[in-house]
Amino acid sequence: MTAVLTVEDLAKHFIVGGGVVDRVFGKKAQVVRAVDGVSFGIAEGETLGLVGESGCGKSTVGRSILRLLDPTRGKVELDGQDISRTSRRALRPLRQYLQVVFQDPFSSLNPRRTVGQSVAEPIANYGLAKDAALRTQLEDLFKRVGLRADQIDRYPHEFSGGQRQRIGIARALGTRPKLIVLDEPVSALDVSVQAQVINLLVDLQQEFGVAYLFIAHDLAVVEHISARVAVMYLGKIVEIADKKSLFESPRHPYTKALLSAVPSADPDAASQRIVLQGDIPSPTNPPSGCRFRSRCPIAQAICASEEPPLTTQATGHKTACHFAQSGPLVTSPPTAADQIGR
Repeated sequence: MTAVLTVEDLAKHFIVGGGVVDRVFGKKAQVVRAVDGVSFGIAEGETLGLVGESGCGKSTVGRSILRLLDPTRGKVELDGQDISRTSRRALRPLRQYLQVVFQDPFSSLNPRRTVGQSVAEPIANYGLAKDAALRTQLEDLFKRVGLRADQIDRYPHEFSGGQRQRIGIARALGTRPKLIVLDEPVSALDVSVQAQVINLLVDLQQEFGVAYLFIAHDLAVVEHISARVAVMYLGKIVEIADKKSLFESPRHPYTKALLSAVPSADPDAASQRIVLQGDIPSPTNPPSGCRFRSRCPIAQAICASEEPPLTTQATGHKTACHFAQSGPLVTSPPTAADQIGR
């Protein structure tokens, strides 16, 4: 299948501190490595789920792809065209094919404009329809996302959270994009509404053939909608695989810990929760070698000295771990020799 999006060695670093007050107290500016070398691709009509703990950099990846943030380094290609260094003027016509649905549906809508005006704006900006044809297209979009035509002239405060997110989806679809970045699109919604919105996204993808980058922390939701899943930890991708392979046979110890925290639908099922020790290290001073080693129960000396590359293993499974293995995680405490360099 043709890749609609290709990301190579994407990084986004932020400079914090170093102002006048900091200099008075002798504090130096620090570099926050929010995203530090991420690579993946998304095919036409495919959904790639991007998961990880809060602060791992997954939303920064999405914003860098959209050029809401300018990447520090790396390449982002949309249909083979590099957009990572494209000027704002040259990027504008390409934004028609690259849209976003944000986490908070209320803050993404202008409260002083009707929802119809908000949905119509990108369509009109790209000259896709106007006047009566624009109104007809709005009615069609609202119908496709489960809303009524008579709701077009209402304001955002007149809708529920789920309805507002449907409006955001309609706005993203209006320009007939090739890729939509979905940044935690259902995390602010009730569970029952989440299911409705996820099913809607699946149906719309089948109808329009649009690709999704689905950013989330809820693995149950990601499993339902994604074809492949990428797992992030502290600015890097540690594992990528198709959904079935990743959920049934995870290879990275971090992925195994995440999956062990997913609640089971069976109340009688035996719990095998893997509890990681310690906190996520600071992105201003990540550990040497493997960034996960300070919390990894199977870390050894090599993990402190050599960063594991993201290598392809059996069945196309990609894992960044010196000791990647399928099956249950060995959780015995590391020996003193294993902890060298921590």
